[in-house]
Amino acid sequence: MKVLFHVVEVEKWEDTLSNARDIINEIPDAQVAIVCMSKAAEIFKKYSGIDFHGLIDSPRVKFIIGKAALENNNIKEEELPNFVKVEKLVITKIAKLENEGYAYIRL
Repeated sequence: MKVLFHVVEVEKWEDTLSNARDIINEIPDAQVAIVCMSKAAEIFKKYSGIDFHGLIDSPRVKFIIGKAALENNNIKEEELPNFVKVEKLVITKIAKLENEGYAYIRL
């Protein structure tokens, strides 16, 4: 199973991460991509208190953010945690992941 979580709002992070954890814990072969854009990128600006435990160290979970989200939130790429990959166009990445069979979820 492949699942794509699309996070646009800061308020949706905790629910998204909780659901991603559930999938990783319950489905041994699950692959999860968490794509962040817009205001949701704010959590990487400073310590947010968001709990990434159990996800950032999993090879089955990818965190992706768009360049526009960085620019719009005044975040430099080098300020991001190591587990976050930057994509030029997130919308294109979402389309590619869906084409690869990822189920799209936006909470």
